[in-house]
Amino acid sequence: MAKFLVSHPANLDIYGGAEKVCHHVIKTLLAHGQSVELITFDFDQQRYEEIMGEEFPKNVVIHSLPAKIEVKPPFTVYKRRRNINSLINGLKETIHDYDYLFSTQYFSAFEGKLLNKGKKNIAYVHFPEIHFEYENLGPKRKAYLWMYKRWLDKEISRLDLIFCNSNYTKEAVEKYWKKSGTKGPIVVYPPVELKSFWCKKPLEARSQRVAYLGRFIGTKRHEIMKKLAIELPQFEFISIGGLRDSEKQWFEIFSKELPSNYTLRPNIGTSEVAELLCDSRIYCHLMEGEHFGIAPIEALASGCVTLVHNSGGSGEFIPETFRWNNIEELKQKIILWSNSPSSSKTWETDRQQLWERISTLKSENFESTIWHHVDALMRQAGSKK
Repeated sequence: MAKFLVSHPANLDIYGGAEKVCHHVIKTLLAHGQSVELITFDFDQQRYEEIMGEEFPKNVVIHSLPAKIEVKPPFTVYKRRRNINSLINGLKETIHDYDYLFSTQYFSAFEGKLLNKGKKNIAYVHFPEIHFEYENLGPKRKAYLWMYKRWLDKEISRLDLIFCNSNYTKEAVEKYWKKSGTKGPIVVYPPVELKSFWCKKPLEARSQRVAYLGRFIGTKRHEIMKKLAIELPQFEFISIGGLRDSEKQWFEIFSKELPSNYTLRPNIGTSEVAELLCDSRIYCHLMEGEHFGIAPIEALASGCVTLVHNSGGSGEFIPETFRWNNIEELKQKIILWSNSPSSSKTWETDRQQLWERISTLKSENFESTIWHHVDALMRQAGSKK
Protein backbone atom coordinates (compact mmCIF):
# COMPACT_ATOMS: atom_id res chain seq x y z
CA MET A 1 0.00 0.00 0.00
CA ALA A 2 1.30 3.44 -0.99
CA LYS A 3 0.37 6.81 0.45
CA PHE A 4 -1.10 9.37 -1.95
CA LEU A 5 -1.53 13.09 -1.31
CA VAL A 6 -4.29 14.38 -3.60
CA SER A 7 -3.96 18.12 -4.21
CA HIS A 8 -7.07 20.06 -5.22
CA PRO A 9 -6.50 23.83 -4.97
CA ALA A 10 -10.16 24.81 -5.23
CA ASN A 11 -13.44 24.37 -3.39
CA LEU A 12 -14.79 20.81 -3.55
CA ASP A 13 -18.36 21.76 -2.68
CA ILE A 14 -19.29 23.20 -6.07
CA TYR A 15 -20.70 21.61 -9.22
CA GLY A 16 -17.71 21.33 -11.55
CA GLY A 17 -15.83 18.89 -13.75
CA ALA A 18 -12.55 19.21 -11.85
CA GLU A 19 -14.32 18.36 -8.61
CA LYS A 20 -15.76 15.20 -10.17
CA VAL A 21 -12.28 14.24 -11.35
CA CYS A 22 -10.94 14.67 -7.81
CA HIS A 23 -13.83 12.64 -6.37
CA HIS A 24 -13.28 9.71 -8.71
CA VAL A 25 -9.48 9.79 -8.40
CA ILE A 26 -9.87 9.41 -4.63
CA LYS A 27 -12.41 6.59 -5.11
CA THR A 28 -10.05 4.86 -7.54
CA LEU A 29 -7.09 4.93 -5.18
CA LEU A 30 -9.15 3.72 -2.23
CA ALA A 31 -10.74 0.93 -4.28
CA HIS A 32 -7.25 -0.39 -4.98
CA GLY A 33 -6.14 -0.39 -1.37
CA GLN A 34 -4.09 2.80 -1.30
CA SER A 35 -3.86 5.29 1.57
CA VAL A 36 -5.21 8.72 0.60
CA GLU A 37 -4.88 12.19 2.10
CA LEU A 38 -6.38 15.34 0.57
CA ILE A 39 -5.20 18.94 0.65
CA THR A 40 -7.80 21.47 -0.43
CA PHE A 41 -9.67 24.55 0.70
CA ASP A 42 -12.40 24.36 3.31
CA PHE A 43 -15.59 22.80 1.97
CA ASP A 44 -19.07 22.08 3.20
CA GLN A 45 -19.22 18.30 3.50
CA GLN A 46 -23.02 18.20 3.40
CA ARG A 47 -23.04 20.33 0.25
CA TYR A 48 -20.36 18.08 -1.25
CA GLU A 49 -22.51 15.01 -0.68
CA GLU A 50 -25.53 16.69 -2.29
CA ILE A 51 -23.51 17.47 -5.41
CA MET A 52 -21.66 14.16 -5.71
CA GLY A 53 -24.62 12.05 -4.68
CA GLU A 54 -22.58 10.10 -2.14
CA GLU A 55 -20.62 10.61 1.06
CA PHE A 56 -17.04 11.79 1.13
CA PRO A 57 -14.92 8.76 2.09
CA LYS A 58 -14.49 8.67 5.85
CA ASN A 59 -11.02 7.10 5.74
CA VAL A 60 -9.45 10.03 3.85
CA VAL A 61 -7.43 12.48 5.95
CA ILE A 62 -8.31 16.07 4.96
CA HIS A 63 -5.83 18.94 5.26
CA SER A 64 -7.88 22.13 4.93
CA LEU A 65 -6.68 25.58 4.00
CA PRO A 66 -8.82 28.71 4.51
CA ALA A 67 -11.55 29.15 1.89
CA LYS A 68 -10.40 32.65 1.02
CA ILE A 69 -6.96 33.98 0.23
CA GLU A 70 -7.38 37.73 0.15
CA VAL A 71 -5.02 39.43 -2.29
CA LYS A 72 -5.30 42.81 -3.95
CA PRO A 73 -3.58 44.23 -7.04
CA PRO A 74 -0.89 44.64 -8.08
CA PHE A 75 0.91 41.31 -8.60
CA THR A 76 -2.03 39.24 -7.36
CA VAL A 77 -0.77 35.98 -8.89
CA TYR A 78 2.52 36.34 -7.01
CA LYS A 79 0.88 37.33 -3.74
CA ARG A 80 -1.44 34.36 -4.00
CA ARG A 81 1.53 32.04 -4.51
CA ARG A 82 3.30 33.53 -1.51
CA ASN A 83 0.23 33.16 0.70
CA ILE A 84 -0.45 29.59 -0.40
CA ASN A 85 3.14 28.57 0.26
CA SER A 86 2.93 30.15 3.71
CA LEU A 87 -0.24 28.18 4.48
CA ILE A 88 1.30 24.92 3.29
CA ASN A 89 4.38 25.59 5.41
CA GLY A 90 2.03 25.68 8.37
CA LEU A 91 0.98 22.10 7.61
CA LYS A 92 4.49 20.67 7.58
CA GLU A 93 3.87 18.69 10.72
CA THR A 94 0.77 16.97 9.33
CA ILE A 95 1.69 16.59 5.65
CA HIS A 96 4.75 14.40 5.25
CA ASP A 97 5.99 11.01 4.14
CA TYR A 98 3.64 10.57 1.17
CA ASP A 99 4.74 8.43 -1.75
CA TYR A 100 2.82 10.11 -4.57
CA LEU A 101 1.42 13.57 -5.24
CA PHE A 102 -1.69 13.59 -7.44
CA SER A 103 -2.91 17.03 -8.56
CA THR A 104 -6.53 16.99 -9.76
CA GLN A 105 -7.35 20.64 -10.45
CA TYR A 106 -4.64 22.43 -12.41
CA PHE A 107 -0.91 22.58 -12.06
CA SER A 108 -0.20 25.81 -10.24
CA ALA A 109 1.71 27.50 -7.44
CA PHE A 110 -0.22 25.28 -5.08
CA GLU A 111 1.94 22.26 -5.83
CA GLY A 112 5.36 23.90 -5.71
CA LYS A 113 5.93 23.17 -2.04
CA LEU A 114 4.67 19.61 -2.39
CA LEU A 115 6.85 18.35 -5.26
CA ASN A 116 9.99 16.25 -4.93
CA LYS A 117 8.87 14.82 -1.59
CA GLY A 118 7.50 11.57 -2.93
CA LYS A 119 8.61 8.92 -5.36
CA LYS A 120 6.51 10.19 -8.26
CA ASN A 121 4.27 13.13 -9.20
CA ILE A 122 1.01 12.86 -11.15
CA ALA A 123 -1.26 15.58 -12.54
CA TYR A 124 -4.64 15.65 -14.23
CA VAL A 125 -4.41 18.79 -16.38
CA HIS A 126 -7.57 20.57 -17.49
CA PHE A 127 -5.64 23.18 -19.49
CA PRO A 128 -2.18 24.83 -19.34
CA GLU A 129 -3.71 28.24 -18.63
CA ILE A 130 -0.66 30.21 -17.47
CA HIS A 131 1.41 29.17 -20.47
CA PHE A 132 -1.48 29.86 -22.84
CA GLU A 133 -1.87 33.37 -21.43
CA TYR A 134 1.88 33.97 -21.57
CA GLU A 135 2.04 33.10 -25.27
CA ASN A 136 -1.21 34.69 -26.44
CA LEU A 137 -2.22 37.77 -24.43
CA GLY A 138 0.32 40.38 -25.45
CA PRO A 139 3.65 41.80 -24.20
CA LYS A 140 2.34 43.32 -20.95
CA ARG A 141 0.80 40.03 -19.82
CA LYS A 142 3.96 38.20 -20.89
CA ALA A 143 6.14 40.50 -18.81
CA TYR A 144 3.82 40.10 -15.83
CA LEU A 145 3.81 36.28 -16.00
CA TRP A 146 7.46 35.77 -16.94
CA MET A 147 8.79 34.83 -13.50
CA TYR A 148 5.67 32.86 -12.59
CA LYS A 149 5.99 30.82 -15.79
CA ARG A 150 9.66 30.12 -15.03
CA TRP A 151 8.69 28.70 -11.64
CA LEU A 152 6.01 26.54 -13.22
CA ASP A 153 8.41 25.30 -15.92
CA LYS A 154 10.74 23.99 -13.22
CA GLU A 155 7.90 22.32 -11.35
CA ILE A 156 6.25 20.88 -14.46
CA SER A 157 9.51 19.13 -15.35
CA ARG A 158 9.10 17.04 -12.16
CA LEU A 159 5.85 15.44 -13.32
CA ASP A 160 6.13 11.72 -14.00
CA LEU A 161 2.59 11.09 -15.30
CA ILE A 162 0.25 13.58 -16.97
CA PHE A 163 -3.41 13.01 -17.71
CA CYS A 164 -5.54 15.51 -19.63
CA ASN A 165 -9.24 15.87 -20.36
CA SER A 166 -9.33 16.01 -24.18
CA ASN A 167 -7.21 15.88 -27.31
CA TYR A 168 -7.64 19.66 -27.46
CA THR A 169 -5.92 20.01 -24.09
CA LYS A 170 -3.32 17.38 -25.00
CA GLU A 171 -2.25 19.42 -28.03
CA ALA A 172 -1.97 22.54 -25.86
CA VAL A 173 0.09 20.71 -23.21
CA GLU A 174 2.42 19.34 -25.86
CA LYS A 175 2.77 22.77 -27.43
CA TYR A 176 3.35 24.85 -24.30
CA TRP A 177 5.07 22.39 -21.96
CA LYS A 178 7.41 20.57 -24.34
CA LYS A 179 10.37 22.81 -23.45
CA SER A 180 10.05 21.64 -19.85
CA GLY A 181 10.73 18.06 -20.87
CA THR A 182 7.34 16.76 -19.74
CA LYS A 183 6.22 13.22 -20.40
CA GLY A 184 3.60 12.72 -23.12
CA PRO A 185 0.10 13.48 -21.78
CA ILE A 186 -2.52 10.73 -21.77
CA VAL A 187 -6.10 11.63 -22.68
CA VAL A 188 -8.58 10.33 -20.12
CA TYR A 189 -11.97 11.96 -20.61
CA PRO A 190 -13.55 13.14 -17.34
CA PRO A 191 -16.15 10.94 -15.64
CA VAL A 192 -19.74 11.89 -16.37
CA GLU A 193 -22.54 10.61 -14.14
CA LEU A 194 -24.65 9.51 -17.10
CA LYS A 195 -27.00 7.36 -15.03
CA SER A 196 -28.44 10.45 -13.37
CA PHE A 197 -29.17 12.17 -16.69
CA TRP A 198 -30.43 9.58 -19.20
CA CYS A 199 -33.89 10.72 -20.35
CA LYS A 200 -35.91 9.56 -23.37
CA LYS A 201 -38.60 12.21 -23.15
CA PRO A 202 -39.42 13.32 -26.73
CA LEU A 203 -38.39 16.83 -27.71
CA GLU A 204 -41.95 17.89 -28.53
CA ALA A 205 -43.14 16.90 -25.04
CA ARG A 206 -40.66 19.23 -23.36
CA SER A 207 -40.96 22.84 -22.27
CA GLN A 208 -39.82 25.56 -24.68
CA ARG A 209 -36.79 26.04 -22.46
CA VAL A 210 -33.16 26.79 -23.25
CA ALA A 211 -30.73 25.79 -20.49
CA TYR A 212 -27.09 26.52 -19.73
CA LEU A 213 -24.96 24.96 -17.00
CA GLY A 214 -21.84 26.80 -15.86
CA ARG A 215 -20.38 28.32 -12.72
CA PHE A 216 -21.66 31.75 -11.89
CA ILE A 217 -18.51 33.66 -12.71
CA GLY A 218 -17.95 36.34 -15.32
CA THR A 219 -15.82 34.16 -17.59
CA LYS A 220 -18.65 31.66 -18.14
CA ARG A 221 -20.53 34.24 -20.26
CA HIS A 222 -23.99 34.00 -18.72
CA GLU A 223 -24.63 37.45 -20.17
CA ILE A 224 -25.21 35.74 -23.54
CA MET A 225 -28.22 33.97 -22.02
CA LYS A 226 -29.59 37.31 -20.91
CA LYS A 227 -29.15 38.67 -24.43
CA LEU A 228 -30.83 35.63 -25.99
CA ALA A 229 -33.74 35.87 -23.54
CA ILE A 230 -34.36 39.48 -24.56
CA GLU A 231 -34.21 38.69 -28.29
CA LEU A 232 -36.24 35.45 -28.06
CA PRO A 233 -39.09 36.21 -25.62
CA GLN A 234 -41.11 33.20 -26.82
CA PHE A 235 -38.66 30.86 -25.04
CA GLU A 236 -37.83 30.30 -21.39
CA PHE A 237 -34.13 30.60 -20.50
CA ILE A 238 -32.39 29.25 -17.42
CA SER A 239 -28.80 29.40 -16.14
CA ILE A 240 -27.73 26.75 -13.65
CA GLY A 241 -24.42 26.65 -11.82
CA GLY A 242 -22.29 26.70 -8.72
CA LEU A 243 -21.88 29.97 -6.86
CA ARG A 244 -19.01 30.64 -4.49
CA ASP A 245 -19.04 33.30 -1.78
CA SER A 246 -16.25 35.10 -3.65
CA GLU A 247 -18.55 35.61 -6.65
CA LYS A 248 -21.69 36.73 -4.82
CA GLN A 249 -21.07 40.40 -5.50
CA TRP A 250 -20.79 39.70 -9.24
CA PHE A 251 -23.92 37.52 -9.02
CA GLU A 252 -25.95 40.24 -7.28
CA ILE A 253 -25.04 42.76 -9.96
CA PHE A 254 -25.77 40.28 -12.76
CA SER A 255 -29.13 39.35 -11.21
CA LYS A 256 -30.51 42.87 -11.48
CA GLU A 257 -33.09 43.65 -14.20
CA LEU A 258 -33.27 40.16 -15.66
CA PRO A 259 -35.81 39.55 -18.45
CA SER A 260 -38.98 37.91 -17.13
CA ASN A 261 -38.26 34.77 -19.21
CA TYR A 262 -34.77 34.28 -17.74
CA THR A 263 -34.14 32.47 -14.42
CA LEU A 264 -30.96 31.86 -12.42
CA ARG A 265 -30.61 28.67 -10.34
CA PRO A 266 -27.41 28.67 -8.24
CA ASN A 267 -26.17 25.75 -6.15
CA ILE A 268 -28.87 23.17 -6.83
CA GLY A 269 -28.31 19.43 -6.49
CA THR A 270 -27.63 16.93 -9.26
CA SER A 271 -31.15 15.47 -9.21
CA GLU A 272 -32.70 18.90 -9.73
CA VAL A 273 -30.24 19.71 -12.51
CA ALA A 274 -31.15 16.46 -14.25
CA GLU A 275 -34.88 17.15 -13.83
CA LEU A 276 -34.56 20.60 -15.41
CA LEU A 277 -32.49 19.33 -18.34
CA CYS A 278 -34.88 16.45 -18.96
CA ASP A 279 -37.68 18.96 -19.48
CA SER A 280 -35.64 21.41 -21.62
CA ARG A 281 -35.53 21.33 -25.40
CA ILE A 282 -32.23 23.11 -25.97
CA TYR A 283 -28.96 23.22 -24.11
CA CYS A 284 -26.51 25.88 -25.32
CA HIS A 285 -22.95 25.90 -24.04
CA LEU A 286 -21.51 29.39 -24.15
CA MET A 287 -17.80 28.95 -23.55
CA GLU A 288 -15.33 29.35 -26.40
CA GLY A 289 -12.37 27.00 -26.31
CA GLU A 290 -13.98 24.82 -23.64
CA HIS A 291 -11.29 22.37 -22.61
CA PHE A 292 -13.72 19.46 -22.48
CA GLY A 293 -17.14 20.34 -21.12
CA ILE A 294 -18.93 17.87 -18.85
CA ALA A 295 -22.12 19.93 -18.88
CA PRO A 296 -22.78 19.45 -22.64
CA ILE A 297 -22.36 15.69 -22.20
CA GLU A 298 -24.86 15.69 -19.33
CA ALA A 299 -27.25 17.70 -21.50
CA LEU A 300 -26.87 15.19 -24.34
CA ALA A 301 -27.65 12.32 -21.98
CA SER A 302 -30.76 14.16 -20.81
CA GLY A 303 -31.96 14.39 -24.41
CA CYS A 304 -31.54 18.13 -25.00
CA VAL A 305 -30.48 19.35 -28.41
CA THR A 306 -26.97 20.37 -27.38
CA LEU A 307 -25.36 23.36 -29.09
CA VAL A 308 -21.69 24.14 -28.40
CA HIS A 309 -19.21 26.70 -29.71
CA ASN A 310 -17.17 25.49 -32.66
CA SER A 311 -13.91 25.38 -30.69
CA GLY A 312 -12.22 23.48 -27.88
CA GLY A 313 -12.74 19.89 -26.80
CA SER A 314 -16.53 19.72 -26.99
CA GLY A 315 -16.37 18.94 -30.70
CA GLU A 316 -14.72 15.62 -29.92
CA PHE A 317 -18.20 14.30 -29.06
CA ILE A 318 -20.61 16.80 -30.64
CA PRO A 319 -20.78 16.95 -34.47
CA GLU A 320 -20.53 20.14 -36.49
CA THR A 321 -24.30 20.32 -37.08
CA PHE A 322 -24.70 21.25 -33.42
CA ARG A 323 -21.88 23.79 -33.22
CA TRP A 324 -22.13 27.57 -33.52
CA ASN A 325 -19.62 30.31 -34.38
CA ASN A 326 -21.38 33.50 -33.28
CA ILE A 327 -24.42 34.56 -31.27
CA GLU A 328 -26.61 35.15 -34.31
CA GLU A 329 -25.92 31.62 -35.54
CA LEU A 330 -26.68 30.26 -32.06
CA LYS A 331 -29.97 32.15 -32.02
CA GLN A 332 -31.01 30.72 -35.39
CA LYS A 333 -30.18 27.18 -34.30
CA ILE A 334 -32.25 27.59 -31.14
CA ILE A 335 -35.23 28.65 -33.27
CA LEU A 336 -34.68 25.83 -35.77
CA TRP A 337 -34.41 23.01 -33.24
CA SER A 338 -37.22 24.30 -31.04
CA ASN A 339 -39.91 25.04 -33.61
CA SER A 340 -39.45 22.69 -36.55
CA PRO A 341 -41.36 19.35 -36.37
CA SER A 342 -38.97 17.88 -38.95
CA SER A 343 -35.98 18.94 -36.84
CA SER A 344 -37.53 17.32 -33.80
CA LYS A 345 -37.94 14.09 -35.73
CA THR A 346 -34.33 14.29 -36.95
CA TRP A 347 -33.12 14.85 -33.40
CA GLU A 348 -34.76 11.65 -32.15
CA THR A 349 -32.55 9.75 -34.60
CA ASP A 350 -29.42 11.83 -34.05
CA ARG A 351 -29.47 11.54 -30.29
CA GLN A 352 -29.39 7.74 -30.43
CA GLN A 353 -26.09 7.95 -32.29
CA LEU A 354 -24.75 10.59 -29.91
CA TRP A 355 -25.76 8.51 -26.90
CA GLU A 356 -23.66 5.65 -28.24
CA ARG A 357 -20.73 8.04 -28.58
CA ILE A 358 -20.92 9.39 -25.03
CA SER A 359 -21.70 6.04 -23.38
CA THR A 360 -17.93 5.47 -23.02
CA LEU A 361 -17.70 8.35 -20.53
CA LYS A 362 -18.85 6.32 -17.57
CA SER A 363 -17.09 6.84 -14.27
CA GLU A 364 -16.08 3.15 -14.25
CA ASN A 365 -14.13 3.66 -17.48
CA PHE A 366 -12.42 6.76 -16.08
CA GLU A 367 -11.43 4.95 -12.90
CA SER A 368 -10.13 1.82 -14.64
CA THR A 369 -8.02 3.85 -17.10
CA ILE A 370 -6.58 6.09 -14.39
CA TRP A 371 -5.68 3.06 -12.28
CA HIS A 372 -4.10 1.22 -15.22
CA HIS A 373 -1.55 4.00 -15.68
CA VAL A 374 -1.05 4.76 -11.97
CA ASP A 375 -0.48 1.05 -11.29
CA ALA A 376 2.16 0.93 -14.03
CA LEU A 377 3.90 3.95 -12.51
CA MET A 378 3.85 2.35 -9.06
CA ARG A 379 5.34 -0.84 -10.41
CA GLN A 380 8.05 1.21 -12.07
CA ALA A 381 8.75 2.95 -8.75
CA GLY A 382 8.75 -0.37 -6.94
CA SER A 383 6.23 0.72 -4.32
CA LYS A 384 3.20 -1.43 -5.09
CA LYS A 385 2.19 -3.84 -2.37
